[in-house]
Amino acid sequence: MEVGFVGLGVMGRYMAANLMKAGHRVTVYNRTNGRTDELAAMGAGVASSPREAAMGRDAVITIVTDDAAVLAVSEGPDGVLAGLAAGALLIDMSTISPETARRVAAAAQTMGAGYLDAPVTGGDIGARDGTLTIMAGGRERDFEVALPLLQAMGRRIVRIGEAGAGQTMKLVANLVSGLTLMVAAEGIALGLRLGLSLDLLNEVLPNSSAQSFEVRKLLDRYGDDAWLPGFSVQNRLKDLRLAVEMAKASGFDLPLAGPALVRYQAHADAGAGELDESSYLRKLLG
Repeated sequence: MEVGFVGLGVMGRYMAANLMKAGHRVTVYNRTNGRTDELAAMGAGVASSPREAAMGRDAVITIVTDDAAVLAVSEGPDGVLAGLAAGALLIDMSTISPETARRVAAAAQTMGAGYLDAPVTGGDIGARDGTLTIMAGGRERDFEVALPLLQAMGRRIVRIGEAGAGQTMKLVANLVSGLTLMVAAEGIALGLRLGLSLDLLNEVLPNSSAQSFEVRKLLDRYGDDAWLPGFSVQNRLKDLRLAVEMAKASGFDLPLAGPALVRYQAHADAGAGELDESSYLRKLLG
């Protein structure tokens, strides 16, 4: 397929490369031009705007930071929607609010194009290895068209429901993982402070009832003294905030999430925003 790809951050650059490896013809756009060089060397075309990335393509994939960034690359005279042809497909793989996903979906469908919100989980390693879990919201027929593209980037691909449903599932998942990471960091920090060695924590925690992806990540990051993203504090904070807002709008109380959001905001405000989320452990240890 002819594919436009907008957003070449930590995840996007690997995902675009995997599309190319699967035989799709990819044209890329990124606000910072230097990030297109590696993919251009692999044979990707380079567009000067999101609109140009969409023109003449069967599908366009966007994966950018937040709601505002999605609207910036989607709407307006230089946005994806301005270049998207009737019958083409827009797939947004960012993590944003369900409301914004439905807004872009409505705009695409009004002009005769398809739309999926298809956020991902699996981090930069999953993006690199093509093993992401992808949660899609949108019409069944759009999902079927998108499936070969999604399969080039992910291993587990699930249609959740109509437009916005993918984002709902992603925010639920990130709420769980975000709170798990924070409590796992507190437990590991407590163990280290009480004299438990990293070797012993590595031997026991991942093989006990405390085991989780977040426990493994925290132990590995601490052992390697590696705090660069990965998944940044700013991104985790954004997702926690979206989940809390989604719950509030539905009238559902999240008694743990509110205080966690305050503590994580303080971590970001202390200058950790561009570090990996696992740096919360470093904060606790001082």
